[in-house]
Amino acid sequence: MILRKIIPPILLIVFLVGCKSNPETIAFTKPATEAEPSSNLAPITANPLTPVAAIPSATSTPIASVSPTPTPSGPTPDWSGKARQVDALFASYVTDRSPGAAVIVIQNGQILHEAGYGYADLAKGTPITPAQIFHLASVGKQFTALAVLLLQQQGKLALDDPIEQYLPELSNFGNEVTIRRLLNHTSGMPDAYSGDLDKALMERSSRPTNGDLLAVLSTAGGLLFSPGFKFEYSNTGYDVLGALIERVSGEPYPDFLEEKIFGPLGMKNTFSLPSPRQKNDPLLAHSYVRYQGVIQPYDTYPLDDIVGSGTIYSTVEDMFLYDQALYSDAIVSQTTLTQAFQPAVLYDGSKYPYGFGWELKDENGIISYLHSGKWLGYQSDYERFPGLKLSIVVLMNWNYGPNVAKIESAIRNIYLA
Repeated sequence: MILRKIIPPILLIVFLVGCKSNPETIAFTKPATEAEPSSNLAPITANPLTPVAAIPSATSTPIASVSPTPTPSGPTPDWSGKARQVDALFASYVTDRSPGAAVIVIQNGQILHEAGYGYADLAKGTPITPAQIFHLASVGKQFTALAVLLLQQQGKLALDDPIEQYLPELSNFGNEVTIRRLLNHTSGMPDAYSGDLDKALMERSSRPTNGDLLAVLSTAGGLLFSPGFKFEYSNTGYDVLGALIERVSGEPYPDFLEEKIFGPLGMKNTFSLPSPRQKNDPLLAHSYVRYQGVIQPYDTYPLDDIVGSGTIYSTVEDMFLYDQALYSDAIVSQTTLTQAFQPAVLYDGSKYPYGFGWELKDENGIISYLHSGKWLGYQSDYERFPGLKLSIVVLMNWNYGPNVAKIESAIRNIYLA
């Protein structure tokens, strides 16, 4: 594994073992069940932005857009005041020479606030701007789901087809493991990233791929539970979907997403691993972790070449393009896309509030679709309020600062007030 600053082997082993038991440090991705959609951070009111001394003077004021023209249907919102509250929120966390975040708030196709806080590269003193590239962690699951829906729309698969129909390597799990159940985490797929399966995976290769994953799963025992009987968040399930996309499309996962989603939408700084941009793109925001009091960059991991559950990098600028495309037929039709926002239906008829790569929330009648993620030192959170045409994206490059879900919740409270 290549690190920007080499961690001594013994220290690295201890570090990774410790992280497996701590979801606030390194976990393969952040399970939806660990997300914290509610925040105990009260909205910050009318505090001036506290300057961060470590940020060069040319960028000491966060980069923000011009406030949109208000609609005549109600009182004019104080957009500049809300932006100052967001600035103050980050100023309370981003300290001298710390990593930070990029944030964007969107409504009715216009950017209400867009800014960068803290550093993308501590060694070089590179400040974060909205153009910085971050790992999306589990927020990337929705791109896998979107790719599957596109293949469905093209008539190349059906959601209730057994996965073994396309990936016969997985026939040992039976025909009840369907594409739909993989999408909404009700398949019972065993966890390939712990215990004996993880050991077998790493024995196959120091940089395993989806092919290695399928080989390991083909010799696995039974499922964790009967498909459709409960919800259990599964990174393995989404990596199986990554393999499905490659098998059905005949293209590598990164190429398919670039050709069908990122390229058509103009998302020039969005890509999936494996990609050389992970190591050499000058816009990349490095991932920082703190271990035994030492802050270190931690940008790569041996499982990076297994795609589907979270291997996508992007910017808040590109996420704006993607967010707006979800209101149109740019990638798939709205009829097809609607399936992503339906809850999982279990065998007993009950429903679980998770669609295809989206958590589903109804808070006092306000509907939102969201997902958060953590990977290495990266944190991400993306929430959409379709009825309000409002979206919030927060991307962070450190895991020892504030919790990204609480930050996003605080921003949500500011803009819904």
